[in-house]
Amino acid sequence: MSAPRLLLIDIGNTRLKWAWCEAGAALPATGALPTPWQHGGAVAHADEGALQTLAAELRALRASGPMPSVWISNVAGPVIAAAVDAALVDACGGCAPVQWVRSAAAHGDLANGYREPTQLGVDRWVGAVGAHRWLPRDTLLVVTAGTATTLDIVTVGADGSACFEGGLILPGLALMLGTLARNTAQLPSLDVGDAGSVAGAQRRWADNTHDAIAAGCLAAQAGAIERTWRALGERALDARPARCLLSGGARGALAGALAVPFEMHDNLVLLGLHAMALAGA
Repeated sequence: MSAPRLLLIDIGNTRLKWAWCEAGAALPATGALPTPWQHGGAVAHADEGALQTLAAELRALRASGPMPSVWISNVAGPVIAAAVDAALVDACGGCAPVQWVRSAAAHGDLANGYREPTQLGVDRWVGAVGAHRWLPRDTLLVVTAGTATTLDIVTVGADGSACFEGGLILPGLALMLGTLARNTAQLPSLDVGDAGSVAGAQRRWADNTHDAIAAGCLAAQAGAIERTWRALGERALDARPARCLLSGGARGALAGALAVPFEMHDNLVLLGLHAMALAGA
């Protein structure tokens, strides 16, 4: 009999990402962040035919083996959720077991310290679950550089208890750049790629408007991350610094601007969905 399979879907504010994997595949030991899927894809919501692309991928997946179990995180609202449901029906005939994940008071040994746990964005919660699953003994600063840039804190107490403590939400790098272009008369429009090309420059400040905008927006993002990382270090229970994890579509541009150690991962939400699926909840 073929091994059971998982289909993981992350519906973000701007893009829809997915990946599939064999549920019984061998996994590495904890201590590093794996990418336990065989194949993944992504489409922007605004792309014409985006859902048709997903449906075609799902039909190919369905034809190649047993029906997958589907786990979904959605922050983009009910319209896109209904469209994804329709794509699943188109591809799998409506018979695939589907789990729409919600934020909860706890998952395993990770408590949700949000004032109202169900009000925590599900992508932030699932990303924290995924990071903590593989780094269970570390204080974590989980940074997701997407439409918004989110900074989320996971701490581990002396007794081994873990808690999602909350975090910060900033406009994403693309939003910062776009807001300047839309709301000023003579400043140029830049994208994340423009900012990334400036990130590695050795100058302390820019000598032209294009680079000044890119460097300023990067500095705002990096400054929030570095300030939070230092604050976690000041309250650390041991000598180890917090581990800064960087994910999201703008992670490459932001990475070049950071002056603290960090680790990058392709998609912590998918990693969290994988952890939840294997745990069965």
